[in-house]
Order: sequence, then structure tokens, then C-alpha cells
Amino acid sequence: MGDERRGIEGPNDLEPEPKSQEQIRKTNYRLKLIQARERKGLSQHEAAMLMDADIGENGYYDIESSDGDLTYCYSLKEILAIWQKFDSHPRDLFCDSAFPAVPIADVVHRIKQHCDEYDLSIAEFEDIVGWSVEGCLDDPAKALNEWNVVA
Repeated sequence: MGDERRGIEGPNDLEPEPKSQEQIRKTNYRLKLIQARERKGLSQHEAAMLMDADIGENGYYDIESSDGDLTYCYSLKEILAIWQKFDSHPRDLFCDSAFPAVPIADVVHRIKQHCDEYDLSIAEFEDIVGWSVEGCLDDPAKALNEWNVVA
């Protein structure tokens, strides 16, 4: 039961239906990462060395071995840098079907549009979705550095 006037799904307007780490884990993103590395013919050590400038050598080992490390600890920009080294796109990591990429400026525009449509302040939107977005509204490129997969 959602509050349709405000465009909110979930039991109340402050608790959206959770996009759980379990849902993200079900995408098998760690396995996809390992497979992408192997397609490039790289050992784990070689991939870690390749990632050193972007996320640090040790960071790559953690990403392959720990659930949640990639989704919580690294920005969207860092994830993009990793995947570009594997000649792939991050959506391949978390999605099983193909769909067009959405530029970050469009995401920010859609947030503004949603808030206008449902008469939400940015603070209310942030409380509902659990993201801090206000700092990125005037400069969408900041979102790539500040946002991660889960927040």
C-alpha cells in the first residue's frame, strides 16, 4: 500500500520498500566481475595492478572476495573505471538484460521532476530514498563521485 499522491511505494512515506543487498547480490556481480577479468586474460593480481591508480591494488582483491565491498565502498565513477578496464559497462554487472544507459544528468533531472510532480521537497525525497542528492542537483557530475550503488 503506497501513498500514490506522493509517488511512494511501501508501508509509509518514510520507509520505502528496501532495495536490499540481497537483491543486488542475486545479480551475481562478483562472479560477473571475475568472468570479465578472465575474458581479458588477466589474473587477479594483474587486474589488481591495473586498478591501482583508480581504487588501489588491495581494493580490487576486496571487491572480488567480499560481498558489498563494491556496492558500498566505491563511487559510481570508480565502478565505471573498473569496468572500462574490462571493456564493459557497469550495467552488465548488475543487470541481466540489456537496456540503454541513462546519463547522470538525466537521473538528476528525473529526481527534480519527481519532486515537482509529487510536491516533495528535496529533503523529503532524501529521507524517503535514503540518498543525499541535494549537493548534486546543480552539478550532476558530482553524483558520479558521491553516489555508490546502494546509497
